[in-house]
Amino acid sequence: MVGCIGQEQTTTPSKFGKVDLKVKLHYDKNNQYLAKIEIVNVDNNTIRVARPIYFITVKYRLFKGSEELKFMGPVPTSLPLGKESVVDLKPGESVSTEYRIDLCWWNVTKGEKYRLEVIYDTREVASKDVDFWRGILKREFEVEAKESCQSSR
Repeated sequence: MVGCIGQEQTTTPSKFGKVDLKVKLHYDKNNQYLAKIEIVNVDNNTIRVARPIYFITVKYRLFKGSEELKFMGPVPTSLPLGKESVVDLKPGESVSTEYRIDLCWWNVTKGEKYRLEVIYDTREVASKDVDFWRGILKREFEVEAKESCQSSR
């Protein structure tokens, strides 16, 4: 007699799989861009991902030609990520947030064009009692410094 004795069902989301980074960037004012950052599960299984968090899982780099400019903006301190900092995404689901990117965080010149990298990087992010997808995704944009920066920023 042949039959099914039991069925195993996995409810724990995987930390492995395919995710995509989508970024919508538009100029706001005063050399500031608004970036909508979205992490999308493009896999067939549920994946646990770290939320896009400023300067923890999301970072920015600015280039003039091939030269990376020194970042002089705010860098927060952080504790290891806990359960509140991750989300389980079913296939096709996403998690998103918006951040303001200020070109005055770098030494930019009015009228000059730059290459901005928006990076979602979880490879070395510390965590406590939770694990999630580990990897790096990048998107690049051409941006322009429309104004001179004031040293008070």
